[in-house]
Amino acid sequence: MERRWITVRETAELLSVHSMSVRKWIDTGKIKAIRIGRSVRVDLRALETQLEAQAQGEAAGRGRR
Repeated sequence: MERRWITVRETAELLSVHSMSVRKWIDTGKIKAIRIGRSVRVDLRALETQLEAQAQGEAAGRGRR
């Protein structure tokens, strides 16, 4: 699978959140990103992997109580 780098705006649209939320998550390390000049790009594959892992963890946690 080829890497695809998306903008902060595209990331926000994908997650249905404001772009400032995405920037905060990047600043705190919750989302990994790279800077290319003055632009910031998010690795779509890494983001999808991270979201899938979180979803798996939440699903596993629901069974325990």
